[in-house]
Amino acid sequence: MHKDNRYDVIKTMIEAGKITEFSQIFQYAPKSVIAADLNSSTRRLTRLSSHLSTLEIGEISAISELIGVKMDVIYGIVERQFLSQRTDTSKKEKNNSY
Repeated sequence: MHKDNRYDVIKTMIEAGKITEFSQIFQYAPKSVIAADLNSSTRRLTRLSSHLSTLEIGEISAISELIGVKMDVIYGIVERQFLSQRTDTSKKEKNNSY
């Protein structure tokens, strides 16, 4: 199987600290390409970007293999975005309660 060259770019960007959240991966490779390589759908990846709690450990593992980084690296960027989204949601709820 031919590996898309954009995965090497994503790996480099992660290692350089330019990609710090899961959704930023899709700035370098289209969801359609990643979805096809994961035997998934673009629709699922779109949903995962905004609802990270539905991301499965097997998907994290598969994404890490595609990109060529350790699974804990992908987990870290997923966790960072998840915590950021949760903080943003808490702030919005707090502001709406006034």
